[in-house]
Formats: sequence, C-alpha cells, structure tokens
Amino acid sequence: MLLLLLFSIAAMAQPPVGSWRDHFSYNTGIDVTFGNGNVYCASHNGISIYRTATNEVSTFSKVQGLSGVGISSIAYSESLSILAVGYTDGTIDLVQNDRVTTIVDIKNKVLQGSKEITSFLFIGDRLLIASGFGIVEYNLTRSEIRDTYFVGNGGSQVPVFGLAYWNSRIYASTSIGVLSADANDPLLILYERWENAGFPLGAGATLSDIASYSNGVVALENTLDANPDVLHYFNGVQWEAMAAPFGNVSSVKSGFERVVVTSKEGIAVYSAFPNINYQTVTSYNFWTFKPNVAIPVSATELAVADNILGLAVGEMGNFKHVLPNGPNSNRVYSIAASSSRVTVAAGSRNAAWGNMYYPLTIHSFANERWRTTERYSAFDAVRALVNPRNPEEVYVASWGNGITRFESGEFKEQFDQYNSSLQSIFPDGAFCRISGLAFDLKGNLWASNVMVGEPISVKTTGNEWYSFPYASVINADRLSDLVCSPTGVLWLIIPRGEGLFALNPGADVTSAADDKYRRFKLYTREGNVLPNDIYSIAFDRDGYLWVGTSEGVVVSYNPDKVFETNQFYAQRIKVPDVVPGLAVYLLESETINSIAIDGGSRKWFGTAKSGAYLQSSDGSKQILHFTTNNSPLPSNNILDIKVHPTTGEVFFATDEGMVSYRAESTLPYQAFGKVYAFPNPVRPDFMGVITIAGLMENTTVKITDIAGNLVYETKSVGGQATWDGKNLRGRRVATGVYLILCSDSSGEQTATAKVLFVN
Repeated sequence: MLLLLLFSIAAMAQPPVGSWRDHFSYNTGIDVTFGNGNVYCASHNGISIYRTATNEVSTFSKVQGLSGVGISSIAYSESLSILAVGYTDGTIDLVQNDRVTTIVDIKNKVLQGSKEITSFLFIGDRLLIASGFGIVEYNLTRSEIRDTYFVGNGGSQVPVFGLAYWNSRIYASTSIGVLSADANDPLLILYERWENAGFPLGAGATLSDIASYSNGVVALENTLDANPDVLHYFNGVQWEAMAAPFGNVSSVKSGFERVVVTSKEGIAVYSAFPNINYQTVTSYNFWTFKPNVAIPVSATELAVADNILGLAVGEMGNFKHVLPNGPNSNRVYSIAASSSRVTVAAGSRNAAWGNMYYPLTIHSFANERWRTTERYSAFDAVRALVNPRNPEEVYVASWGNGITRFESGEFKEQFDQYNSSLQSIFPDGAFCRISGLAFDLKGNLWASNVMVGEPISVKTTGNEWYSFPYASVINADRLSDLVCSPTGVLWLIIPRGEGLFALNPGADVTSAADDKYRRFKLYTREGNVLPNDIYSIAFDRDGYLWVGTSEGVVVSYNPDKVFETNQFYAQRIKVPDVVPGLAVYLLESETINSIAIDGGSRKWFGTAKSGAYLQSSDGSKQILHFTTNNSPLPSNNILDIKVHPTTGEVFFATDEGMVSYRAESTLPYQAFGKVYAFPNPVRPDFMGVITIAGLMENTTVKITDIAGNLVYETKSVGGQATWDGKNLRGRRVATGVYLILCSDSSGEQTATAKVLFVN
C-alpha cells in the first residue's frame, strides 16, 4: 500500500499532458524593479520573482503568459500592482493579477530605427514609455495609446533612455541631453514644450539614465573617451556636474531616500546625494561581480541585476544569491535524452562551419534540477549522445577538441588526436572536429571526424580506437550528423547538397576488410532526383528512414537495400487537401533541422523558420504545429528535438533557449507493468487530460464506472493513453471511482487501474 501511494505521488509530480515548461536561464540580469514585497529581475527570456517575506523564488515567462522573449526593461507600479515589461522589438506586456495585456502598437508602428523599450514611468493612470525613437504615453484606464512624443530637434526621433518625475515635471535622458516638460501640459506632443537642460555633453556622449530623489534629479552621462562618466544633478535651480564614483557607470537609480550608482567596478549608495560621502561595494560575498542595475528595496537593502548571477539581494557587503534553477545560459544546440537525464550540448558552429569558441558546455537535467558543467580547456560542444547501455553516460562531440565523456553530469575523460584514432586538421592544433556520434547495435561508439584523412573512427566496447580511410569516398570538407540504423548500418549526412554516406562495418568493426560503403544522393524509384541538401535523418520504429532537407521531408521504406543501387530508393510524402483539391509534399517549403520519433512512431519535425510540427506515423496528417504565436516556443528556429523515452516530454532546442511540451506518447512496454493514471485524484480545478501510463502498443483502454457502465474508450499512442474526463455524451463525469480496463492488441494480456474524480 505504501509503495502504491509513493508511486501515485511520483506520478502526480509529472507535468500533465498538454502542458509546457520553460528551461530558460535566468542568470543574465538585465533590469530589476521592486514593489509590494516582491523583487522582479528581468532576463532575456523571462522574469525571476523573489518574495522577500518568504524567500520564495518563481519565474514568469512565455509559459506563464508573457508574449515573447528579448526583454529590455521592466518597472512596477505599487499603487496599481502592475508590472510593465518592455521588449527589444517594441512590444509591451502589462501584468496585473496574473493577467497579461499585450500592447503591440509600437511594435507595429511604421518607423525606421530602433523600437526598443528602454524604460517606464508611472504617473497616476499614465504610463510613459521611453523607446528608441521617443516617448509614448499609454492611458492605463482606457487601455490605449494616448500620444507619441517625438522630442528631438524639430520634432525628430531621438532615443530616450530613461524617465524621471519630480516637482510635477517629466525628465528624460536622451542622446541630446536632458529634456523636461510639465507633466500636466496638454500639448506635450509639441516638441517645443520639451526644454533642454542646456548643459553641454562631451563629443559622442549620451545621457543613458536618469532618476529623481527628494531634492532633485540626477542624470548619467556616458562618455566615449578615456574620461570617467559624469553625474549631472539638478537642485531645482541649476544643473551641476560631478565625477561619477566609477569610470564606467551602467545605471543610476533611487528609492528609500537613497541614490544608487552601479558599475562593473562597484556599487555606490548615496544617502544624501550629492553629498560626497557614500558607501561602496566592489564584490558580493560569493562568486563573481558584474552588476548591471542596482535598486534600493528597503532602507538598508539593495536588489542587483547581475550579468552572470541573475539576482542578488541584501545589504552592502552581505548579499545573497537568488536564482531559479535552470541552465546557466540559453545557448543550446544538441539534446540527448535518456530515462534518467536530459543532456544539452551548449555549443555551436558559425554559418561558415567555423568555430564560435564557446567553452565546452553541457546543461544536464536530472531529478527536476538543472546543472551546467563548463570546461574552458575545450570548446564548441555540437553533439550529445547517450550510451544506450548506460543512461547516465553521455558522449559530447566538440568542434575542435574531439570527444568528451560525461557520467552523471561529471567530466570523466577526453578523446582527441593524442589518445585515440581521432585526427586533427592541424597536427598540433585544437582542430579535432567531430560532427556526429552514433552507437551501433553492439555498443561500439562511432564518430565522424571532419577534414582528415581517416574521417570515420570507432571506440570499441573494449575501449580500443580504430579509424578508417574513407575520405576519398566521402570527398567532402563538411560532415554532419551520424546515425545507426536498426540493421546496424551507419548513415552520415554530407551537407550542402552532397547527399549521404552509408557504411556497414561488417562483423569485425576493427577491420575495413569486410566493410560495405557507398556515397550517394537520393532518387525516386523512377530515377528522379530528390532534394539532397540534407539537414537531419532518423529511423522510425518500423525501420523506415526519414530525411529532413531544405525542401521538406523525404522517406525511404527500404533503407536496408542501400547497398543494392538499383533497389534502394526514396520518395516525398504527399499530404492531401492542404490546398483544396491539390496534394502538396510534406513541408516542402521548410528546412528540416531536426527529426524525432515518439513512442507511437509519430514524427516531430523541427524547422528553421516555422517552429515544430507533429505528424502522424505515416507523415500524412498534421497533429500539432507549434510556433511562437501559438505556443511558448521562444523562436521558430528549432535546432534540435528529443523525446524523453519514459515520460514523453518533448524538448525543443531553439536559438533563443529551450522549452518542453508534455506529449501524450511514450515508448510502449513489452508487457503491462504498473499501469496508473495521473493526476489521481482528479480535483475540481483540474481541466486538463488524464493520462494512463504503463501501456503496451495499441492497448485498448476502456473506462467504466464502478457499476461497469462504459464511460469512455480509446487506444494508446505508444505507451500512454489520455482521457479528457468526459463521458460518451461529452459531459464531465460525476464524483466517484472509475475503473481503467486495458487489453493488448491480441486480447491476451490485460491490466486494470483506478482513478478518483472529485467535483
């Protein structure tokens, strides 16, 4: 009974089918604001929220309702309980009572130049928005744009970086100086109403920030020369200048009768600005120190948006690190998923297939926690692969330093030209470039090694290395992914329209004597050439080969015939009725960066510009299509997709970070194991689908009430089935216990489970 209870609790902890999770980094603090006991720290993809009373940390991103990524500024109105979120593209989100109102007027406005939202200023029911072209006023009561103020000379566009309010006047820091106007002037739309403070700026300098305090206004002048930055302050009579406490200052903020000046060199807090006596701190009491913005959150405490640590909160010299769990960056490239761990290779190649020189980095997700491991002696991790015989062992290919082996997220060893058969482009240089990795059916690890004389290497199960001289056959400077087929044939992508290379290593993987190999392009049965600019390949559960190209999807139903030239062929998938009365080829206008096969042999396709598609097992029917417009995807450029083998959670790596979606399909079981439903019990506020897990392929699932009356019937997709909680008449079922009756496709094996509904 205790075991069953623990199992049910574990099942309930899983995210429900149809739900999303973000796996964003919150380490880069861009901006910070405070109100009603909460500290809000903005990162590129979301906001971390620290509740000072309870020390709780949570996040708010596209998954919770924000409109996008690319956050540039935030501000909070304590009187209205509104959080304003600005983006680099001009979009604005207003968050109030967990409801998000998105304003796209600025984003959609026809303007040249930047639309980036740089800061906000709340004045009663007015929200003033500083942007790359001027100031926009939004009426919070009417929920509409009231006016746009072009405050440059002659009414021209001018970047506005900060806004402040003091003595019924608005102050704006701009590229041409401090501009101010009467906040109650009905003619603010006229540029003549905006007065210039009149003090001269240095050549090329700009006023990048501004804040008001009890006795006046202080503006930050960023100089472009070797001279230190300057603080200008206004006491109600005239503007005066004083040297900033640091050479290069990033922000000036105020609150709780204090003015805070922030620099990478330190943070200075003035209790009676411009009194020269101030407190400074040049480090936290932990790790590194790269603050972007610091604000007062009480009479003694600060909140700091740090460029590496995310959020730090505390008194001067006694800060604590406040950070939601996640990877340390949004750089993701290749995913590997095992039953116990998801590993992400966080490197890249540039467009010319050269190095980016990122430290060799992996993000590892296990037991619902992220951990990032970095090795600065190597760089550019481009592929991750799980050892199918050890779910904790992951091999990572790098674009310069060979292959690195990790176990349970820990570095174990590195293989390169010095201790293996792998080769470097230059004998003594860090140019041992590995494009692909694959385990064969016997557990040997294969690697494709770029621009060397022996481009195929194998590490045997006995940890011996061998390489093979197929460079003249492959005849290409660029190689991409490597995949092993269900029959043990290795398939290598040769990019840029060059097709594929197939290798059957024979019974003796240490010798080339019994190898079969072939370099080829894809043709139809009739001999017509198919798209051969190949980006991805995958084998489904039927052994069919699916190929992602720059012109959609190609499939071969007889890949086992690859060495029989006249019998191997491929074809495109025709999808009927996409255009009424006209069949089109599957995703023919898309570049397919990634293909993943789920437990029901359905196909996930990650595209370069249109998000992710889920197609039926034969590819002919679209089941789902996720984009940035209809899902929490941070970008439509999908770099990789992997499906977790036991939970069915689908992980999407994009050029803006990673999210996951809990799909309905998992790998099926060979026999019924612990069949269970989650959530269980189903509570009144749950409106999602109930998942029945632990099933065999094509399991028939019948749900009945306790009297045996049929309530619902369905078939499993892979190892799971779902139920929307409604009966055959489409109504939510009543409170009670419901029986789940399962039988395999032959009717020979059965299993039962129960689920409790509480309404």
